[in-house]
Amino acid sequence: MMQPDKNLDSTYIFQPFKGWNVSTTYKARWDGIGIKAPVEYVVKNITTLPFNLYLNVVDDMTHHVGVGGGYGPINIGFSTEVGKKSEKKNRHLSFNWSSTKFNLQFSHSKIRDTGKCIMEYEGADPSVIQELETSANLWRISGFYIFNHKKFSFPSAYTGRLVQKKSAGSILVGAKYLHGGIALPEKRTAVSTLFSDLIGYKTNQLSVGAGYSFNWVLYHRDAETRKDIGRLHNLTFNITAIPLLTFVNEMSLIHMDENGKKNRIGVHGHLQPNVLGKVGLCYAFGHLYVNCGFEYNYNIFRTAQFTRDELSAKPYNDLPYEYKLSIIGHLANCVGSLELHYRF
Repeated sequence: MMQPDKNLDSTYIFQPFKGWNVSTTYKARWDGIGIKAPVEYVVKNITTLPFNLYLNVVDDMTHHVGVGGGYGPINIGFSTEVGKKSEKKNRHLSFNWSSTKFNLQFSHSKIRDTGKCIMEYEGADPSVIQELETSANLWRISGFYIFNHKKFSFPSAYTGRLVQKKSAGSILVGAKYLHGGIALPEKRTAVSTLFSDLIGYKTNQLSVGAGYSFNWVLYHRDAETRKDIGRLHNLTFNITAIPLLTFVNEMSLIHMDENGKKNRIGVHGHLQPNVLGKVGLCYAFGHLYVNCGFEYNYNIFRTAQFTRDELSAKPYNDLPYEYKLSIIGHLANCVGSLELHYRF
């Protein structure tokens, strides 16, 4: 049983009596994780050869099915990849606390796939150096505060806990923390490439920003009462956009030296703009509600130029050539979802 929140404007927001919900979910996910390194290859301070090196993992769309449930503002969900023959399936765990005043979301994704190392020279076809069995972990914590929480209900477009009766919007102030990285296999054939001793990297990012969210009520028919919601019909569309500024931007490159010892080399990234976007459509009818949504997250890491020796666990000072490079890392994902909920 959900007690009504007296601070909400009942002209704009309807509060169903039911508090528990269970759900089934289908998600189409695209995850892109990788490094781009613009390189200047200098031989004896005479010849300079510019090229780009890419290390990318998971660029294909994957399909997931899952289950979830919760009570009141709290929902927990788990999904796993389907249609993949390998036993190493991608998995996703989420926790969402969608209050009337704020929204807090935690998610963890375990991704296993094949990564590619590509060298791209100007005026030449790109060459694939190797394909690597890789794994990636992504941890995200994001949240925002809702200023117009008396008339605007963010949960009404995504969880069905509340119902937006009249269109309204609100300014949001939010933050996002991201911890993620790639782990490459330690035992593999070494090749004469820039990252031949690289076995992974990790990144930590903290971003803050402000944006806006708006609920557009396309159709609404009231329920009889809070307890009797059989007549309830509502169709609400939401769009949310929060531009972010990443001010903590740290990366650790993990190398394996000649003795088999792991070495971490940390580099600092610049201030970087990022974005969090979300679109949702929710149709509530009685005890059931259907939600379809699309979410976009994008994080980028960019450093100043370094020499090859500064980013490696092995000494290269005695060689007649050197590398100068910068690193651009990205962690991005798009998620399209279709969820069927039942509240009781």
